[in-house]
Amino acid sequence: MKNDDVRLQIPGSLEPERFEPAVIRAELDRIIHSDTFARSERSRALLTYVIERDLEGEADRLKGFAIALDVFDREDSFDPSTDAVVRVQAGRLRDLLDSYYSGEGARDEIRISIPRGSYVPAYERVKPSADVLADGQQRPPAAPAIEARASNAAPGLVGQIITQGRTGLRRKLYLDMRLIWLALSLVIVLLGANIWLLVADGANRPDMVKVAAMAARTETEPAKVSPSAYLPSISITSDIDGSLRTALEDAIPRFGSVVYRTDRSSTVDEPLADFYLRAVPAGLSSMNIQLYHRESGILIGTDQVPGGLDAAAMNQHISRITSRFLPVGGVIYAFLESENRLNPLTRCLVLASAYFNKQDAQRHRDAYQCDEALLAQGLHSSLIFADLASLSVEVITDGYSYPIDIDFHKAIAYGRRAVELAPASSQAHRSLARALQAAGETEPSLDMIREAHALNPYDLSIAASYGNTLIATGDFETAVAVLERTIEASPVHPTWWDFATFIAAFETGRYDLVSLSSHKLVGHERSHYCAARLIAANLEGDDALREEMLAAITASDDQFFRDPLAFYRHIMPEAAAEKLVSALRDAGLPVARPDEG
Repeated sequence: MKNDDVRLQIPGSLEPERFEPAVIRAELDRIIHSDTFARSERSRALLTYVIERDLEGEADRLKGFAIALDVFDREDSFDPSTDAVVRVQAGRLRDLLDSYYSGEGARDEIRISIPRGSYVPAYERVKPSADVLADGQQRPPAAPAIEARASNAAPGLVGQIITQGRTGLRRKLYLDMRLIWLALSLVIVLLGANIWLLVADGANRPDMVKVAAMAARTETEPAKVSPSAYLPSISITSDIDGSLRTALEDAIPRFGSVVYRTDRSSTVDEPLADFYLRAVPAGLSSMNIQLYHRESGILIGTDQVPGGLDAAAMNQHISRITSRFLPVGGVIYAFLESENRLNPLTRCLVLASAYFNKQDAQRHRDAYQCDEALLAQGLHSSLIFADLASLSVEVITDGYSYPIDIDFHKAIAYGRRAVELAPASSQAHRSLARALQAAGETEPSLDMIREAHALNPYDLSIAASYGNTLIATGDFETAVAVLERTIEASPVHPTWWDFATFIAAFETGRYDLVSLSSHKLVGHERSHYCAARLIAANLEGDDALREEMLAAITASDDQFFRDPLAFYRHIMPEAAAEKLVSALRDAGLPVARPDEG
């Protein structure tokens, strides 16, 4: 049965006030079409749902389970103990209602609220204060002396005179404020005119042009903010404690791709950041670590930590979890991309990550141009320079046509700038190590990647880079051990990890790992990946695959086929490079011997 009206008990009255459904729906329409709610589709949907259910006489249906199914498209298996979407969105809705009624809705006579502890809406008639202007802003407060006398005034004529005096003073203050703002506006206009004249007089002076550009900026062209503000933030809820919390608090701040919010008062109902981690018991002693997006309440990642772990084992599990969740190629950035929530900085970081996951000229150009555009806008970040350093190395080693003016000196300069901007950033140190290694500066490169690994021993991608640098120094035994452990802990990873593992395994005679890592290169057409599969196929006696890879390599006209020895010399010592070329020759690739010219 539909409600013919909605009742609310007013203090001091015997009967609750009756509101017509049309009145409530009119207020709902004002709210959901306001600027406050313009960017929150879920809050609009939730508010509309709870009010319509209430007006339809179905307030008893307003429970978390029904809301999860009807509003947030959860399945019948929805469990509120592990999925906080309803609680999170209800909290968000309460915050937005408070913001609305303190601004745009300050003059609304009917106010809607969602009392805590319930999802049933409440309605209240509020007479707008005389202190509220037509645009919803507050009038300037009355003078303290008048207020003090008014509080003690007797009723009657004296009270009326005091009230009128207070109103007159408020009006005078309001007019005075308008005059002050008018004067300030005039000063700003005159200042702008003077700056324009100075610029016209000294047009060839770049410092004056810069001042003029700053002065010309308007509210429609907001000042550029630091790129660090664009990074997603993450917090840990108060239900995570003990050694698990200690390990997470040590690991999370080391990942420069996110901003860590440290306040321990953060809870499931009131998380502080864009994303938050919570722990739910799983079994007798294990904990299920859950990663949520705060605004939507969506559970975007889970992992499990067994109980009774020592510090070393705990760190290994935290390394796996944080390496899945936090880096640019991890769960958080994948969610932002899938939900179309990327901003200019995170979009560029994702493009660079996509290139290193699957390398080709177009992906490389997209990532490089994105970073260049950010620099042109003045959005300098250590992460941008780190990506440019690594992408610049790829221009040289893979022969990309864009950009045309890159050399190792420029790549190293980008890497050094990244370290200067963020001296505690493992990503910055890794980018510089990559540039130094490609330029043949092996020992400085090894020092730099060791520093990166020390800054963040939890990041498996840093560990993989460390293993790759060990290959350049010829320490294949250590490299294969590091890479094998890293890949075991990270089933999903970039292809270059498998290629590096192939190299280290081949040089140490680990032919089981040669075969395993080469099979993971399937689907990648780059010649040196095909060469790895060619060598593995020859070792395995797979003639069909060997012929297929021979055809693929010889049909290409890239740098690798023209001189594979030169390619390998860039990434490992001479003797190791010659060993690989000899294996290619044994597999049937027409590679000239050194004594043949």
